[in-house]
Amino acid sequence: MANALPQNLEGLEVVRRLLSGGRDAWDRFAREYRLVVLKAVHTAARRFRAVEADVEDAANQVFVELLQDGGRALRAYRGDSALTTWLTVVAYRVAAREFARRVRVRVPDAPRSVPPAPVPEEDLLQRMTELPEMDRRALVLFHVHEASYREIAGRLGIPLNQVGMVLLRAREKLARLVGPDHP
Repeated sequence: MANALPQNLEGLEVVRRLLSGGRDAWDRFAREYRLVVLKAVHTAARRFRAVEADVEDAANQVFVELLQDGGRALRAYRGDSALTTWLTVVAYRVAAREFARRVRVRVPDAPRSVPPAPVPEEDLLQRMTELPEMDRRALVLFHVHEASYREIAGRLGIPLNQVGMVLLRAREKLARLVGPDHP
């Protein structure tokens, strides 16, 4: 097999070609990775209940941010994971930030409603015991001990670039356990 490079080395080569190439390299990259970006953006859109019209804008923003400042975001890719994994995390974060910004902009026009009552601490602690151990530990390390992503990765024995997704999924699981009436 001529293309038997591990995904992370292949990803480094793709990024190198993209940063040193011109318009053709960028067009190829956009074609090959657009579905990866769109999938991550749609995931963020569901979480933020974003409207479909905002999805395409957020996906485009991902590509803009990858290239701005001379490709600074792309240069941050170190090959510790597959390029598609790294791109998924980056796309989700950019989209989530975009959707959160748009929600804040829309809030004044939204009808005022009574926010849900906060979850009593003892209920929250009880629900956390129902989470898988890694999810529970990640949440406690981040929210209680204020550990950095690097510290969490070391304590949990996971790659640094997976910490954000572990925390996101843990929060989503906890939110489902607490119920729809609570944030």
